[in-house]
Amino acid sequence: MEPNSKLYYDTNEVAAMVGCEASALRFWEKKFPQLAPKRDSRNRRRYTERDIEVIRKIMHQKDKQGRTIKGAREQMRRKEESQLMIYRLTRVRDFLTELRDSL
Repeated sequence: MEPNSKLYYDTNEVAAMVGCEASALRFWEKKFPQLAPKRDSRNRRRYTERDIEVIRKIMHQKDKQGRTIKGAREQMRRKEESQLMIYRLTRVRDFLTELRDSL
């Protein structure tokens, strides 16, 4: 089966894909608000590509950059805030440009 051919992956599939234990995924789900896999009718976790991307970011923060769980969570939160600020500032700039052009 090709990568990206599935919409949802179960916990064991994701653990094998990223090279960690399934228990770590369940633990990180509690510690990182960005990681929130959906649940199916039998209450099993179903991870999307976005969830897997978040897991890889967590692993990068921990393994490559040597951060603790708390440090990784804080870094990811800061990055999200900065991306949101950039988006808002871009919208303000576009609005001001439009306003200038209309004068």
